[in-house]
Amino acid sequence: MNVLELKNALAESGVTPDRYRLLEAPDDNTWCLRRQGKAWLVFYFERGTKRDLQRFKVESIACEYFYNKLVHG
Repeated sequence: MNVLELKNALAESGVTPDRYRLLEAPDDNTWCLRRQGKAWLVFYFERGTKRDLQRFKVESIACEYFYNKLVHG
């Protein structure tokens, strides 16, 4: 799964876009997927702090993790 496929899968699963940011600047109380150098970062952004930060080397693994966090908790 890549970022575009992730966006579509989240929409199909009923996850509203106000709950996350994909490759965008973080917003308060959202899950975020960002690219930093060669790494993919997944984190929850709250009060200016990255929480539950996970780093991935592969886009597809980061996207699967992100999807599972939002859809399955």
